[in-house]
Amino acid sequence: MITRFGRSVRARLTLFASVAMALLCVVVSAFALHAVHTTAVGRRTNEVLTAALRVVHLVKRHELPPVISGEVDGIQVVDSAGRVVSTTGNLTGRPRMSQWTPDADNANRTRVVCDLPDFPGRCEILTVLRVYERGGDWLIYAAGAMVPRYVHPAMLGFLGGDSLALVALTWFGVSRVVGRTLRPVDRLERAAERQRRFVADVSHDLRSPITAMRAEVEEAMLYPGDADWQRTGVALLGSLDRLQAIVGDLLTLAQLDAGAPAVREPVDLAELVGAETAGRRSKPVITTLEPGVTVMGDPVRLARLLTNLLDNAERHAESQVAVTVRDHDGAAVVEVVDDGAGIAPDQREVVFQRFTRLSAARERDACGTGLGLAIAREIAQAHGGTLTLEDSDRGARFVVRLPRLPIVEG
Repeated sequence: MITRFGRSVRARLTLFASVAMALLCVVVSAFALHAVHTTAVGRRTNEVLTAALRVVHLVKRHELPPVISGEVDGIQVVDSAGRVVSTTGNLTGRPRMSQWTPDADNANRTRVVCDLPDFPGRCEILTVLRVYERGGDWLIYAAGAMVPRYVHPAMLGFLGGDSLALVALTWFGVSRVVGRTLRPVDRLERAAERQRRFVADVSHDLRSPITAMRAEVEEAMLYPGDADWQRTGVALLGSLDRLQAIVGDLLTLAQLDAGAPAVREPVDLAELVGAETAGRRSKPVITTLEPGVTVMGDPVRLARLLTNLLDNAERHAESQVAVTVRDHDGAAVVEVVDDGAGIAPDQREVVFQRFTRLSAARERDACGTGLGLAIAREIAQAHGGTLTLEDSDRGARFVVRLPRLPIVEG
């Protein structure tokens, strides 16, 4: 629940911060676009006015040609009689582009005009200059395309790209910061989950031997004179042995779950396997040991891993158990193979679950705890390795892979 709550808080805060950044980017982009648009309109107006002033100089110097050149959309010169006496090439033969004139006391006037006859479907910045001549005032019209609201497609791309980058950066940054802030909460959830799992494990498998012991004692106390106390004691000792094995395994799992510190020293796996298989066992153990395959780990826990695999293999083997130690692609590999009936592919992960005992295991050993393989996998993972159940021609083939220490050449 804490983890789900943490994820919900993280997602909400990240979303809120990203939306806030997106809104801020929209506002800032709008102001920036307005400022750039205003500046661009001012520059375009100056361009139109400058083009008209150049024509004023031509009129005053009496050097006005019939067709004039200009860097704006169009220029027309209208004399005192209202005739178009000079124009840019694109307006040759066209009537006066506008009847709009400056006020009597003004020499010029500028405004934005849309849908001029000569420029349909668009808006133009139109400037009119009054030129004072002896025979009457002349008018010079100059038109330049109005700057669009977005100024230029590149401007939109720039603002949009920056906004998306800032929103993405905000999402990533807030998610990381909130994640780090909530990390202790996640650790608390994991610790609580380990505690709940430990309690569930204990209550799951301690119930059977305790119930059996209670039944034995109650039966003996019900008929004390007829009770076979020797048989009762043997039965109680068997249940106590099972309880002791379960408690020991549970304590080992609790230590592994809690990440209890362990010894770390070089361990030669060939020597470890040799020591563990040297004792008396119910089935012959065939070993193939490559020397010098060394890992960094806790020799006691690694010995427990190997013992659990060997015990499991002995319970299921028909005639023998094979153990191999070798190097493979820089990893230390230990294989424990029995020649029993094997395990179905759909049960290969189930056997590593706590308190899991398949029917074949119950028939062969009723006193097993169902924790041996779970402990073995936990030990392998605590050493940065893996424990898997893989294909075999016969029986079950358990494979341990651990990081191997590099070989130091003298």
